Amino acid sequence: MRTIALLLTGVLTASTAPAASVPRPSPDMIFQRGAAPPFQLSQSRGKVIALAFINTTCSHCQELTVRLKVIQKDYAARNVQVVVCAIDETASVNYPMYLKAFEPNFPAGYATDAAAKKYLQWNDKTDGMLMVPYMVFIDPVGMVRGDFNGKDGFFGDADKRIRAELDKMTKTAAKPAVKKK
Repeated sequence: MRTIALLLTGVLTASTAPAASVPRPSPDMIFQRGAAPPFQLSQSRGKVIALAFINTTCSHCQELTVRLKVIQKDYAARNVQVVVCAIDETASVNYPMYLKAFEPNFPAGYATDAAAKKYLQWNDKTDGMLMVPYMVFIDPVGMVRGDFNGKDGFFGDADKRIRAELDKMTKTAAKPAVKKK
């Protein structure tokens, strides 16, 4: 019994910590989009990016997609770009149905679980199982400033927390550079 408790403690500890520290440079990543041209994350450089990794059939991820549509609308004028990447094994098959059901007003695509783990610098042995939804916040110069996996308390009140992250990042991004004389 003690061994199981220690194992569970280790899994919970590993799964609630980000895979990599922040801030860190955001690598580029390409998302497939069925018949549409692929979307490259670097296409949104210069904007604050709210990147969500999801599974197309996950009810929590679907709920997040609905929230992100409103957030994209509310924050578009503040130079924010929401991007969603499905990473479930059936994403390429489910992608057309996902688009039809949710009609995202932001770039949405899919990639492999391995590609997402590489982007996130995720290691199953040390970080535990990758849980979705998973959100990453990237500043206009391409630095990851926030990293929240599916087991984080972040998603308890996702709308409020996403907006708080974006408010913080858009205020920082809007500050003019101080010129030295």
